[in-house]
Amino acid sequence: MVKKVVTSMFNKYVDFFANFNVLGLAIGLMIGSNLKEVAGDFIDGIIMPFIKPILGTITGGRDLKFKIPGTEVELDLDKVTASSIKFGALSVIIFVMLQLGVQIKKPVQWVSVRNWDKMKKNKNVKLTSTNSRTSKSNKGFTL
Repeated sequence: MVKKVVTSMFNKYVDFFANFNVLGLAIGLMIGSNLKEVAGDFIDGIIMPFIKPILGTITGGRDLKFKIPGTEVELDLDKVTASSIKFGALSVIIFVMLQLGVQIKKPVQWVSVRNWDKMKKNKNVKLTSTNSRTSKSNKGFTL
């Protein structure tokens, strides 16, 4: 009895992984995380050395700190500024990659009418083609 329950639960677990593409999602998240690190290092190592002197000129060589008047609170804006610049640079990099040929295309989806023979006998059905390709099956038609 216990063995059947465990086997059944394991089979449901495997079906869950197969049907919901959990492994593909996990692999995609790992790749995305690694690409985030690569992009961050690229921005820190190649882009920021050109931007930091410009920021130094703007701030007069001081840190980017802002003191709220009437309080002792001082905001350190160095990280916020660096993160904003990284975001802008990363969005430009993604835009350039998309423009250079990474094409995202929506796949063509087909609808299969499984009770076609019964419907054909019972009703007068007007067919309209949703695809210019001809097919021997009934795929590609809407009712």
